[in-house]
Amino acid sequence: MAASVVRRVAVDCATGVVLLGVSEGEMMCKSRLLLFPMLLCLSLCSQGQGISGFIPSSRTVDWTHVGIPGGIPSATWPICQTISPSGGSDDSVAIENAINSCSAGSVVLLTAGTYTLHRASIICPGKSDDGGGGVYEAGLCLTDKSIVLRGAGPNNTTINYGDGANIISLGRTFLSHSNASFIAITSSANKGSTQLTLASTNGITTNSYVAITQTNPTDPNDGNPLVSTNGYDGNCDYCGHDLPNQAMEQIDKVVGVSGSVITLERPLYFDYTNSPQVYHLPMIENVGLENLRVVGTASSGAGTVYKNVNVEACAHCWVHDVESDMAVDRANFYLSDTYGSEISDNYLNDGYSHVSGESYGIFLEARNSEDLIQNNILRKSRHSTPLEGGSGNVFGYNYALDPYMGDYPNSLPETQSHGAHAYMNLFEGNVYPNMEFDFAHGSDSHNTVFRNYVNLTSTNPSTSQPMTSAIFAFADAYYSNYENVVGNVLGEYGSPCTAGTYEIDADGGQSPSIYKLGYYDDGGSSSPNPTLSAKVGKTIIRGGSWDCVTNSVVWSSNVPSGSLVSTYLNQQTLSVSLYLSAPPSWLTASGAVWPPIDPSASTAVNKIPAQICYENGPKTGAAFNPSSCYASVVVQPPTNLRAVVQ
Repeated sequence: MAASVVRRVAVDCATGVVLLGVSEGEMMCKSRLLLFPMLLCLSLCSQGQGISGFIPSSRTVDWTHVGIPGGIPSATWPICQTISPSGGSDDSVAIENAINSCSAGSVVLLTAGTYTLHRASIICPGKSDDGGGGVYEAGLCLTDKSIVLRGAGPNNTTINYGDGANIISLGRTFLSHSNASFIAITSSANKGSTQLTLASTNGITTNSYVAITQTNPTDPNDGNPLVSTNGYDGNCDYCGHDLPNQAMEQIDKVVGVSGSVITLERPLYFDYTNSPQVYHLPMIENVGLENLRVVGTASSGAGTVYKNVNVEACAHCWVHDVESDMAVDRANFYLSDTYGSEISDNYLNDGYSHVSGESYGIFLEARNSEDLIQNNILRKSRHSTPLEGGSGNVFGYNYALDPYMGDYPNSLPETQSHGAHAYMNLFEGNVYPNMEFDFAHGSDSHNTVFRNYVNLTSTNPSTSQPMTSAIFAFADAYYSNYENVVGNVLGEYGSPCTAGTYEIDADGGQSPSIYKLGYYDDGGSSSPNPTLSAKVGKTIIRGGSWDCVTNSVVWSSNVPSGSLVSTYLNQQTLSVSLYLSAPPSWLTASGAVWPPIDPSASTAVNKIPAQICYENGPKTGAAFNPSSCYASVVVQPPTNLRAVVQ
């Protein structure tokens, strides 16, 4: 379901009239909004700066339109063919033939039962080999047109595959830079622009897609590089899909072409001023995978190549109500070159290997924009929702539990940004053991962390005991600048706090803490540039987050000693959400409190819907059944009641 939005409004909190057409970043208290009047009047009328109200607009974008416009469309699509399991050794050819023969805008329906994909070739029937990184090396391919593969529910329809490739691929093989035709932008390309003048519009048409990029820029505030692909693991020469010198990339849809001027669907996220360029990005649109379970029955043995569900070069595509068990190697779900797509209401469970680069949960690599990653359960990933690149995406209300790294099984393992250069992404309402923006493969900047619960809790699979190493609630590494961390609950809520320190800096050792800022690598190496390390702590914006060390909500008026007061917001009422205007149906149906994470409330942490679904289903040994999780109302009582000192 796409985000329900109310945007570009001015609100008179006294009279109740809504004025439309106010520009982004200029919301004023002129009228009252009829939807949630008290909440939105508080959030809009008490703040004047930026799209979100309390974070400067230079550091955010409008996230209210992420995902598929109007929501997932397939409910109205006709069923083209219905297939039942053969009971034999291979169902792949029958299913693929149906996918290939059905017309665009239709559904291939798999009835209840277990389907086996097993054949001599790892290439989809009727396709040609496009290499290990391509979409055609898979058990099934939905790659040529708008079509949906739908089961009878993840508790009823199962697809098994373990023959050394992706299980299911959606979209097209990603575009390598060697195949791209770069076109110079000859006009200004500043943040908020929707029209660009190009040196040529050859190959660019209305309703096509482009990537906007620039040579890695310097920071106008201090003259240092804003982007670095030379992380502590070495130079990331594959960043940006082999474009390490142009690692900041935004995908956008072209909605008009007039002469040398193109009009974009979404405003530019950033100032692209350093030799800006565009290039055409071929896409498939409206491809979906729904209501079934995929199981990797064996490791692919290929290392970091294959995924259970592989989504590439796909616009407004979706994976919804799907269970994925045992990632064949790289990830349960993988996205690259996607735009406005939705990954929602899924259960992703474990993988065969947890060594470096394998068994990620939902992995967004290189170019991805406007995607909605929402209401997913992620169990036993190496990292649950890592980004290597990507811009303008939303990770909302996902529940991550018991992730672990096979090589460091006693260390909290999460990383949200893992390589150059993720920017302008929103993390809202999620439950994570920890959050980290690292420097393993390069830099990131301008991301927002809002109303998440970081519980500092995961299980060491070697001992079945809580992890005791790398206890940092929010770790923000070298070259991770201009991040916004607002309105979160950091550390155990209602349990003893395992962090003993509020904040440590780049060379502050490994003491368990709420914030760890400016460090170079996870091993505690000394910073190669103290000035750049200090910049991380100077450019962060914080405020309104409760933490278990101070047992309080910290604003500029009560900053703990040693933390930089100038980086904190003044006490104020925060927006309920930065991308939703109302509680979505899957939240209200689960009985969750809205907003579930609210540091200012007497009960700051309530269970999010994905957690409720997991605890009422897979945790008990029951099957994952999203229709049951999100279709019946069972009111959840508040948990972890406690007094909050502000």
